[in-house]
Amino acid sequence: MKERLLFISAENPFPQDSGGKLRTGNILNILMMKYEVDLLTYRNPREQKPQERVPAFTMHEVERRMSYRKAMLRSLYKWRNCSYMSHADMDMHSQIIRLSKQNSYSHVFISHSLLGSCIDIVRGVLPEAVIITDAHNFESNLSAQLAQKKHGIAKLYFKLNAFWTRLDELKLMDKTNLLLTTSEQDGLSFKALSTKNSYKVHVIPNFIRIGDYRSKAEPEKEKWIILPGNMNYFPNVNAAVYFYRDIYPLIKAQVPEIKWYIVGRDVHPDVAALADKDPSIVITGYVDSVADYVRRAQVVIAPLLEGSGTRLKILEAWALKTPVVSSTKGAEGLLYKHGSNIMIADDPVTFAASVVQLLQDRKQGAILAEQAHRTLMANYEADSVREKLLSLV
Repeated sequence: MKERLLFISAENPFPQDSGGKLRTGNILNILMMKYEVDLLTYRNPREQKPQERVPAFTMHEVERRMSYRKAMLRSLYKWRNCSYMSHADMDMHSQIIRLSKQNSYSHVFISHSLLGSCIDIVRGVLPEAVIITDAHNFESNLSAQLAQKKHGIAKLYFKLNAFWTRLDELKLMDKTNLLLTTSEQDGLSFKALSTKNSYKVHVIPNFIRIGDYRSKAEPEKEKWIILPGNMNYFPNVNAAVYFYRDIYPLIKAQVPEIKWYIVGRDVHPDVAALADKDPSIVITGYVDSVADYVRRAQVVIAPLLEGSGTRLKILEAWALKTPVVSSTKGAEGLLYKHGSNIMIADDPVTFAASVVQLLQDRKQGAILAEQAHRTLMANYEADSVREKLLSLV
């Protein structure tokens, strides 16, 4: 009989419609090979299809009372990161205690470094439990990047937020037994933050299950470029605005029939405004399957100027054999070689030229996509990380 494991995630991984949810759900699937899993998460407000019953998995949902505004106010006297995730302990407190007392878990998995405040609740009931935290990002660096974009009082607040986030990460390094990161870069950042706890840090790269991306029939490629992702996440918002302002006009001048699809949920007003300015831009908002759009596109773009961790949007494009043009920041943490499995461009002229080249030379795009698919299968498919993850947890 399998042991039970408590898996705590502020972001409900179902449906798997964002990079963070994909990572959470994919790790969850591997852990169910070894454990009976109790998933504690927020109820998803978006209506969804009923989940198929899985014998090794039980979901326990709580309602979200901690709004982003409340979290920002609470961060001022708690000296804690202002994301609602950092304050999920308020909504999850009683359920963590109830489940821990009922099941006496030997292992607890916390899916995000921002949930570090939940560790104290677990420790109060299960002092001997092995706690594994999946960092997703090096959040203090991400918070500092956000602060740089702010002005006035907002800039001061978010600089404080970056400082509080670093304190949170230091506490997390002390309290967790293991810390998983998505890339070597993030792993080195955590080790430098707390050298005495560096032995706890292990890299589990973002990965996908290739079976989720197989299709009976491959559709014809369209003259589309795609920017996929959560469109309320500030690196994606800034990337969309930057691409529209500095790169897209250069592409349209050479490929006037081009269509640019921005595919992702929670569209920020700055992104929504782009479609009003240019009829060749299509903003889909939430879709059931981002993959359906990526399959039909000729190029996926990742013109990110900020961010942390690694981009699952690139791995999905590699899985679907759609070529990618990315900034260095966008491809950070991945194994890549410019011109072999991806095109890297860090200035508008080069980025535009790379996109146009792939739009006009389908053969080159196919070769690039095939090499990327091989890189994916060797390094970022579930089979390549399963053994390491199960050996750690």
